[in-house]
Amino acid sequence: MNRLLTKLILLLALSLVLLGGCGLLSSWESSSTAGDTTVVPLYDLCVYGEHALLWIEENDPEEYNGWLRQLTLYYQPPAEQEQAGAEQPDSQEVICGDQVNQGLCLYQLAAGSYTFATADQLISVDEDFIALEGYTLPRDGIRQHWTFSGQEGLLTLTIEEVSTLPAGYYDIFIDVGHGGTDTGAVSDGYVEAEENLRSASYMAKLLEQRGFKVTLSRDDMSIAGGMEAEDNPYLAGARVDSLYRSGASYLISNHLNSGGGSGFQIYTSVLADNTWAEAVAEQFVSLDWYADNSNSGLIGNGMYKRWTNDNHHTGRDYYFILRETGGYALAPYRYKVYNDEMKAQLRRGAEGILLEYLFLDNRSDMVFWDLHYRELVEAAVNSCCSYWQAGEY
Repeated sequence: MNRLLTKLILLLALSLVLLGGCGLLSSWESSSTAGDTTVVPLYDLCVYGEHALLWIEENDPEEYNGWLRQLTLYYQPPAEQEQAGAEQPDSQEVICGDQVNQGLCLYQLAAGSYTFATADQLISVDEDFIALEGYTLPRDGIRQHWTFSGQEGLLTLTIEEVSTLPAGYYDIFIDVGHGGTDTGAVSDGYVEAEENLRSASYMAKLLEQRGFKVTLSRDDMSIAGGMEAEDNPYLAGARVDSLYRSGASYLISNHLNSGGGSGFQIYTSVLADNTWAEAVAEQFVSLDWYADNSNSGLIGNGMYKRWTNDNHHTGRDYYFILRETGGYALAPYRYKVYNDEMKAQLRRGAEGILLEYLFLDNRSDMVFWDLHYRELVEAAVNSCCSYWQAGEY
């Protein structure tokens, strides 16, 4: 085993620059302890959006964010790029953040293969490990096709540059709130489900113009799965299931609010940082639109995080569309009850945001909506592209 590990580690590494929550502890350095390296088994792995999180021990419910904060990456370039005669690898220490969207940044990794270590121990997997794969968003026309697998007993990440997605895969899933017999809020002739479709359809058009492959939870007033899915969005073929099967890295849920307030509200996961919400809020304010700061869970100007009422310590989100679509990083539980065959796929989920553009039952808000809904959607798209560091904005 030592001979095999030595062979796997003696690889040439290229520079790696990680953004979006991952920090670099040091520059690439030559490893001289390959022969003494031991292994530690991987306990769990999940991907949230475009960030990977790794555990080497069972997750304590009180420490739901107990993934590895410090990783050592060993890099092997594609065969056509390998340099002959390299005897020692370079290694890179990577620091991950405390939020689920601050894990290992997959879209920043160069094409090639990577093995992992922590505290001078290589991370291993058993023979039952099921490969996990996905695609990053296109940046400068190129996506990264990433695959976590077990190779010779070690956890290995392979990155391949591709220009297109396979059939059935998407970059972004746009959730169109309500639909079917569920109208959402209704006031003064306005129906939320109809307005959500109007904003989401325009959003999809803008995102597709920027090179993203987009799918919507519905493209008319009916919803996938019919009335049964209205009552249970976790069923096969319903909204949540459609997202997982789309392979999308990001979720944008479109809504209008009600209840007597005025202005916008933006929700992101309780386990994610505020960067995405801040980007959207800044764009909305630039349109002279204003934030509603009157609801529970306020964390900033128009920005909210809401915990579920049960099991607060486990870090679950109140809104199912965020909680249940984020994969194991967000501890979904209702979806997997109805879709046990998707257990392996639940290791990856979409990073999500829920936009409440304004209050449908506020007359002045709806006047603004009629005049400026396109500008609001454009502002949302611009801020998303900025946060994703993808596309022109």
